[in-house]
Amino acid sequence: LGKESFGRLWSLSGGCPVGQSSSPKNAGRSGALRAPPRSPPMSALGPDSCALGPHATGKQDAQHLCNASFASATIYYPTESGLKSLPSVVIVGGWGCGEQAMAAWAPFYASHGIVAMTIGTPSPFTDSPAVRSKALLDASLALQGEHERADSVLRGRLDISRRAVQGYSLGGGGAQLAALADPTLKCVIALAPDGGYMFPSKHSLSFPSPPPTAVPVLILCGDNDEEAPPKKFGWPHYRQTGAAKLIFEVEGGDHYTPLGPAGGTKHQAEAGSMSMELWCVNCSTICACWMCQCPLALWCTPCPCATLNGPTGHAADRAPRGAIGGVALAWLRLFLLDDETARSQLVLRPDIASGFECSGIEAPLAMDRS
Repeated sequence: LGKESFGRLWSLSGGCPVGQSSSPKNAGRSGALRAPPRSPPMSALGPDSCALGPHATGKQDAQHLCNASFASATIYYPTESGLKSLPSVVIVGGWGCGEQAMAAWAPFYASHGIVAMTIGTPSPFTDSPAVRSKALLDASLALQGEHERADSVLRGRLDISRRAVQGYSLGGGGAQLAALADPTLKCVIALAPDGGYMFPSKHSLSFPSPPPTAVPVLILCGDNDEEAPPKKFGWPHYRQTGAAKLIFEVEGGDHYTPLGPAGGTKHQAEAGSMSMELWCVNCSTICACWMCQCPLALWCTPCPCATLNGPTGHAADRAPRGAIGGVALAWLRLFLLDDETARSQLVLRPDIASGFECSGIEAPLAMDRS
């Protein structure tokens, strides 16, 4: 952090901004005002920041919202009828991911007062970041229709102006494309983002010059990610983002670590993979296509070794990597719920971070005490 940001943090923790004396004006003089008590120092988000929130949640199949962009959808929402003007976030997975691969995030957000909808794309093995971006934006707009639909559990409860999107891997590239395409989004979260370098340029993530400054972007990644290395994707994406931004790189984390608020694992993600019967069918089909020298052999049938559809990293009262959920939630609290207290949490580096940087979200200066 720069000197200015450090000074602001020091001020928040009860110290004084850089360049100012620690003695209050007129100290020691008769009748002079005394400085107010110091606030306790702010702590970085840690293991206990991935717990479920205070609200009971429900979920509803949202197949009725689907169109050509997204093939499945599930809405998670706070069940308390008194909660109104709820913001929303739509979440999509990455290459080969079914909808359930992202299911650990949705109830976590819903328990904190944010409607979350997970979606699955029609062709998860061939969908580019651009396709996933369109799926996110289409799904977000479709979700807002629940505010007016007569039989909806969200009738009259959504704030249709407060929308965010979140994506994983190629979906993370798609989420960032969504931020570039739709300036009305309040914020974006990209988990282990992949820009889609294997796709034609018009279908992959690229940044205009100068980049737009409207939509804040949070990037969560792991420093041991071999599928989407942060040095190749996450950090260059961060540096090319023109809006408020934060990148949190988890020490020892891999490509599966950001799959849930408590930190995901490959084993749990693969637990929801296709059955052995379907695995055999797909293998047979691929082999047959290769024997016929079909150039689409690896596209018309999904690779059975890569299907991820198991939720992982569910919310917990305490988890070693709980800061993942804490930082993501604080991001949505700040930009979706207008909770300014989240700023002072977001600028503090979590203990599990191997890399951490932010810009444009500095904590506000404390009140002048002189």
